[in-house]
Amino acid sequence: MMFEKVLVPTDFSRYALKMLDCIGEIPGQREIVLLNVVDAGNPMVLEKKGWSYSSLLDDAKADLKKMVEHLERLGQQNVLEVKPVLKVIVEPMSGADGVNLKRPEPVSGVEFIEGGTIGEAIQKAADEEKVSLIVMGAHGKGLMEGILLGSVSTEVLHSGKTDLLIIRHKLLEGSEKLCHDIFSRVLITTDFSEAARDAVTLVKGLEGVHEILLVHVVSEGEDIEVPAKKLNVLRDELTGKVTVHVLEGHAADQILALAEKQGASLIIMSSQGKGWLKQIRVGSTTFDVARRAKQPVLIVRPKLPA
Repeated sequence: MMFEKVLVPTDFSRYALKMLDCIGEIPGQREIVLLNVVDAGNPMVLEKKGWSYSSLLDDAKADLKKMVEHLERLGQQNVLEVKPVLKVIVEPMSGADGVNLKRPEPVSGVEFIEGGTIGEAIQKAADEEKVSLIVMGAHGKGLMEGILLGSVSTEVLHSGKTDLLIIRHKLLEGSEKLCHDIFSRVLITTDFSEAARDAVTLVKGLEGVHEILLVHVVSEGEDIEVPAKKLNVLRDELTGKVTVHVLEGHAADQILALAEKQGASLIIMSSQGKGWLKQIRVGSTTFDVARRAKQPVLIVRPKLPA
């Protein structure tokens, strides 16, 4: 499986601009949907623009154009089609003078959405554009709290339906490249559930993977012989250099420790495992790894019947 059409939400920050350098790392892509969602339902956003929808939209359109031009300067236009998409969340509100703001007039190239969240707008765009992958950044909140995801990334992780690649923040110093061969040394976890099988199937079709670390975690004192045999069966289904690892202890801790020790360039996990429920789109272990990992994390959504 290749990620031919990729959705990249952007907030025009310096990190978002630098993250575009990672797009060329994604195998099989042919089209980028570059998305900006403006939350004009938030009075603070409009207040900064003098309570002017036109000023807000003009700035967003100009910034989106700059991001497209940045991709072109990177040379991506030779192999990729770039489609800019601008969505604006609006809802009835009062301005500084107490007068209700009316819904803005239709604008070419802009979709107005009545209410909702930025995360919902991102998934809406993913559905409309029929993308196979969403790529988002993550925000560090301090060492004492652990490395946390930003609120929008967390929402998309929790409630999204599309495969999600989370690129971890790094210090933006000098010309350091944010991404480098992220699909080369892949750590993939499995609990042998149907959902986890989808993640293994995805890896089979990925180009650029040089080494695979196949991982299963058992509870302390649990027998490792059976899962080791199952991992060996899965290893025989994969090509290239594949090593199997049966770990013991807290699942997220063990996965993250092995990823660091082995220098994994990417962690791939199913969003769900055994006993997953429709109303719960991401399991606790997957969320914990995505929240704390120093490497990019690819979340694979189950391709199971509704």
